[in-house]
Amino acid sequence: MTTSTVDNATIAREFFRLLSEKDITAWGDLWHPEAVITVPYPAEGFPTEIRGKAEIVGGFHGLMANFDLFQANLTGVYPAADSDAVCVEYRNVARLRNGVEYTNDNIAVFRFRDGLISEYHDYFDPRRFQVVVDALPKD
Repeated sequence: MTTSTVDNATIAREFFRLLSEKDITAWGDLWHPEAVITVPYPAEGFPTEIRGKAEIVGGFHGLMANFDLFQANLTGVYPAADSDAVCVEYRNVARLRNGVEYTNDNIAVFRFRDGLISEYHDYFDPRRFQVVVDALPKD
């Protein structure tokens, strides 16, 4: 099944809506089984890549459990004219359970396969994201 760039943009918007609601179970339904998240500039202790839907969803269940409040505010959604890519600009405004405020300006690039997210590249300031990584439970 091939989706249009309009449908892909709708999926990208839904991605952020569900993430802001912290509905990771429904959010997980948007991912292809072989999906990959790439973080080219991660905070210290955060991976540069997460492979597979199960790993992505499991990781985000843990990550989002550390937030009292999480809001991803979209500032631009740009579907590519001749590919399945969608670029999204957004600003995170959040509060961790430990009371620390977190904000960051991000750019994400989505790719799709079979109507599902197959690749997600997230670009953000890793220095600001460090407060989130530091708040994660230690194994």
